[in-house]
Amino acid sequence: MKPFLKYGFVFCMAVFISGAVAYFAVSVFTKSAKEIILPELKGKNIIYVLETLTHLGLNPKLHGTRFDDIIPKYGVTFQDPPAGSTIKKGRDVVITISKGHKETILPDLRQVPLKTALLILEKKEFKPGTLSYVHSDSTGKGQIIAQYPLAFSRVKSNSLCNLLVSRGPESMAQVMPELTGLGLNAAVNLLENRHLLVSKIRSKIDQNMDQGLILSQTPEFGRPVFSYTPIELIANGTRDGLSIEPKNLRGLILVTHTLSPGFLKRHVRVETDYLGFPLDLFNEFFKPGKEINVLIPAGIKTKINIFVDHELVKTRLIDPWNPDNDTGELLWE
Repeated sequence: MKPFLKYGFVFCMAVFISGAVAYFAVSVFTKSAKEIILPELKGKNIIYVLETLTHLGLNPKLHGTRFDDIIPKYGVTFQDPPAGSTIKKGRDVVITISKGHKETILPDLRQVPLKTALLILEKKEFKPGTLSYVHSDSTGKGQIIAQYPLAFSRVKSNSLCNLLVSRGPESMAQVMPELTGLGLNAAVNLLENRHLLVSKIRSKIDQNMDQGLILSQTPEFGRPVFSYTPIELIANGTRDGLSIEPKNLRGLILVTHTLSPGFLKRHVRVETDYLGFPLDLFNEFFKPGKEINVLIPAGIKTKINIFVDHELVKTRLIDPWNPDNDTGELLWE
């Protein structure tokens, strides 16, 4: 038992002395190593950084690469420890290298509608730059004529793309037609067929003319006009000073009514007065639950009456001069 304790004691002492010597050696080496203030490496080229760290007795450790919009390719974007830190010789310095800005191929936007082109730019991580407009005989109105940077160029992501947009063919001068005495809808359709747009429609009372007829026009008949010339019409109305949005004269208005469920067919008659006298749009029998749909030209003052089995069940008043009378909902009477 005594020899075992003796050898155990000798072994423990040997381990203790070895550890003490190692600790002392490391302490002496650490204290004797020269301290260095780490310089600013961010933004510097990798070759310069490697030479600098090697000269200072430090070990550069590459952590990786990443895109950077500011620091050029092969420049340092990150360092650890940071600049100004005091470290010993032989320590590691972690650095990250820039791959430069991220580049993307710019898509070809020529002949593409502007709205679609803007969506494509957003999807491809670009931003719309300056939008310029010119007339073009070869590119449709609202489509892209040219772009800068050019299509298929490799450019920085999130950069601006300037677009040249077509206004369509340049309009030629034409003679302003005679509109006086025409119905309002007929006058507007005539102008639109000649690619002329109405800017304003106002009402004025004239007891000697029928409702809805054109009383005067600006420019006057025979004057030269272009597609962008503002045209103002004055039509005979029930009150002075009313106005109509030109867009309210376009298209059709849908009037609907659904028959109640049952077993027997229902007699349906739809009456309107938009031609100046009562007129049946249709007069026939329908199955129960059938939906009745009637399309009425917009811009004409009219009243729609729906009769079911000879009983008035619904009325719709359409008046372009007073749109508040028509809320878009079917009105009951």
